[in-house]
Amino acid sequence: MISVGVRQLKNGLTRYLRLVEQGHAVLVMNRNRAVAVVKKPDQSSAQTFEERIAALMAEGKLLPAEKAGLFKPFKPVRVKGQPVSRLIIEDRR
Repeated sequence: MISVGVRQLKNGLTRYLRLVEQGHAVLVMNRNRAVAVVKKPDQSSAQTFEERIAALMAEGKLLPAEKAGLFKPFKPVRVKGQPVSRLIIEDRR
């Protein structure tokens, strides 16, 4: 297992992901403490998006849409005065 610090992982993420693709496991360390292991998923546990959605629906954690389609268009609300973003920035000062 390859051990790597958080900063080193961030700076060389592509390199470490290639190692993971090749089958290596990467142990991520933060201040000499193990915080994560990055490894290639098992083929049996890797689900497609559609499979995961179906599983969530079967568990009752996700409800299907009543009808397909996009949201109706909306009109932006116009407000007089300063933009809200500017008011928020001033309020934080």
